[in-house]
Amino acid sequence: MTRAFLPNEEHLIISFQELEMAWRMLAAPDKQAHIEDALAAIQRLNINYGPQKAVFNMISATAWLTSDNFEREEQIGSGNG
Repeated sequence: MTRAFLPNEEHLIISFQELEMAWRMLAAPDKQAHIEDALAAIQRLNINYGPQKAVFNMISATAWLTSDNFEREEQIGSGNG
């Protein structure tokens, strides 16, 4: 049975499909390939540990996916950073 969720002042409702669409629009080009794995991890966290853990990691994943730090990671990897 599906529960109907109505937006209110206490909760933000977002489906995993909407989260994926947002990540696809916002993610850095070099991180697009990581979206499916990140989404699957958030879904597993939600099932196994609850929404609080999932939301914290969703925010962290969003920050990482949207950061454009490819150049900085290359510098660190090559010893130039």
